Amino acid sequence: MKRKVLYMVALLGFYAVSAQSYKNGYRTDVCACLESESLKRSITENTLKACLRKVLPKYADKIDAQIDEPDVRKKFQKGQIARRDLLVAMSYELIYTCDVYFKHIDDQRRSTKLITRENTKKSELERYNQMVALKPNAISYYMRAQLQFNLGNIKEAEADLNKSLEVNPYKESVKHTRHELLLLAWIYEEQEKYTEAVEIYNKIYMGYYDQEVAKLRALADRKAGGTVANAAKMEPSQTVKDDNDTARRRTLETNTSTQEIEKKLRSNTESRAVKVKTKKDTATLRKLLKIGG
Repeated sequence: MKRKVLYMVALLGFYAVSAQSYKNGYRTDVCACLESESLKRSITENTLKACLRKVLPKYADKIDAQIDEPDVRKKFQKGQIARRDLLVAMSYELIYTCDVYFKHIDDQRRSTKLITRENTKKSELERYNQMVALKPNAISYYMRAQLQFNLGNIKEAEADLNKSLEVNPYKESVKHTRHELLLLAWIYEEQEKYTEAVEIYNKIYMGYYDQEVAKLRALADRKAGGTVANAAKMEPSQTVKDDNDTARRRTLETNTSTQEIEKKLRSNTESRAVKVKTKKDTATLRKLLKIGG
């Protein structure tokens, strides 16, 4: 029995090493593709997608070799999920290992910040000061913090954001304060407090579908001296298990704000459904009366 357990542990270790090996190779080849493309034109997200697709066939057999599943249909499905997981992971792991991709993501974010700053008017600050004076609540402080950040007033933005979190009755809920924490992480990055920013990203990272936070986290972590070994990890419930994983993942990622929107949409839909049903019933009655006549 003990020998069997040791054999299984050794086998799992072999698969893990093999999987990591092809993942490293895939990452290297995709980066080479991005470097080649960058010599001809500016890198975009579409460039990344094209390189991911171009290189993938070289690693298809290696991906399938890691899947221990006798059922042909299930093996195919798990192979599709493994490919998708690999592509998702590349979107943030490449930030650690591929300089040209790191520069693209960093420049893109800086450009967004500078364009927003250019279009933000300092005169708006008076209106937000009045808002905070009249209603010193979490929303008012957060909105003024956004304005201060866009104006380049980093310390003032941090003070307002901390105040917003302090007076927020839901400050212990990461889901309710997600936007505030994202801005706070960016404020830390502007002050080169990358380790503090990474800690915030760790707190708000929601797993598999939260690619944007995974990329922001990788960006800050690399600047803090981190390596790809520190890249965001998928939660246990999000690993490849069975045919129901896809549905389960989508269910797990629903947050409070989405639920509220869905309630409103559901209410409106039900209201419209009643109106449509009434119209149909009326139309049917008219037809019957017409026939009867």
